[in-house]
Amino acid sequence: MISYIKLNQLNMTNIPGSSVTLSVDKGEIIGITGTNGSGKSTLARYLAGIDRPDVIGKILINGLDPFSELDLAKIRRMVGIVFQDPREGKVFETVGRDMAFGAENLGVSKERIQKRFSYYIKNYNLRQKQSKTYDSISGSEEQRVALAGMMIMRNDIIILDEAFSMQNTEDTKRYVKMIISSARRRGQTVIIFSKQREVLEMVDRAFEMVNGSLYEIDVDGMPRERVWIDSSAAKNKAKGETFVDMNRKISVSRYIYGGDSKSENGISLHNISFGYDSSLIIDNVNVRYEAGSAYRILGPHGSGKTTYLQLIAGLLKPYEGEIFIGDNKKIGYVFQYSEDGFVENTVLDDVMFGPMSEGYSKREAREMASSILNFVGVKETLWGRSPLALSFGEKRLVSIAGALALNPDFLLIDEPYVGLDYNSKKHMENIIEGLCREGKCIITVEG
Repeated sequence: MISYIKLNQLNMTNIPGSSVTLSVDKGEIIGITGTNGSGKSTLARYLAGIDRPDVIGKILINGLDPFSELDLAKIRRMVGIVFQDPREGKVFETVGRDMAFGAENLGVSKERIQKRFSYYIKNYNLRQKQSKTYDSISGSEEQRVALAGMMIMRNDIIILDEAFSMQNTEDTKRYVKMIISSARRRGQTVIIFSKQREVLEMVDRAFEMVNGSLYEIDVDGMPRERVWIDSSAAKNKAKGETFVDMNRKISVSRYIYGGDSKSENGISLHNISFGYDSSLIIDNVNVRYEAGSAYRILGPHGSGKTTYLQLIAGLLKPYEGEIFIGDNKKIGYVFQYSEDGFVENTVLDDVMFGPMSEGYSKREAREMASSILNFVGVKETLWGRSPLALSFGEKRLVSIAGALALNPDFLLIDEPYVGLDYNSKKHMENIIEGLCREGKCIITVEG
């Protein structure tokens, strides 16, 4: 029997030495894992017909070859993809309008779109968000909007590129089960790119991307650290001092304690209140974040964690109250989407930007940037590339390097581990511990 999807020694142009071979039967559920920058997102784009092979016969999808312009147009209608950055597939600013667009573009009748829309907006917990704009919803909600919009389209092939990275473990399991169950009923083929063990345990066959090639793996038989797990459940159960509970939604846990000698330096929030559209999200908060300590901001999706972090950073102005920080103290901020903080055309220049803006010479800034990029684990082969061209995990490391280049007293990171493989995540945890020992204050949004 001829495979429904067939890749034959595919060379992916931006992954040197890559040679991807894969056969997938119609209706199969396939999982693909691998480290940051291994080529997973690039392969997803080839499978979706976004990137074209440079040689005929390297990819066949139901007998169609994307090397052919005519076949490529047909493939793009067959395949639905949710990108690692859910905003990449966004067309309209309003959630409900954007969810329906893909199916409209395929010519699905209004009646069918409305029926499917009502079903998925309920099952992806988005009923209260359909009239909202993207800039007023959380990253996890953006992922669910992208998933729901793709499911409404009912494509023959579904490609999910780290589409659950911002969901907690239980929600991830629920949404993956829903997608797989639906695919089984309709005979859809699903390929899921993920570092999350709970995802890989639900697929028919799993593969690991290593040096641009795929190798079939036994998830159950692998050491746990070989599968790049999402530890959001562990984060939420982590022991620590929970000392703030805002509107019974957002809590803050201190899990690394600074010494008494460092406690005179910190950020203090006095009677802080903030909200959107006359709805109060942060109400009369009084709290202090001390130097030498690390804190996690926890809460359900859409509860206002990112808003709260941006208030602490001074990126948003509270309706009421004041925020106090010591003189000459610096804050480094890492956005939930790393690219929101990029300002230069190459990785090295972007990390140099902070030191140069503070008056360091170009030579000094380059030395500082090189040292920090090595410190956080960004390969030197990436320094000359555009930060926008990197994988999601690589972007995360570059954005953190850029914030560290400012030598901040307070480092605020919105989702520090999203997109990172196991080794990079453990390295980042060690970096945070080391920064606290130096007297820095680290505040992160997690879960």
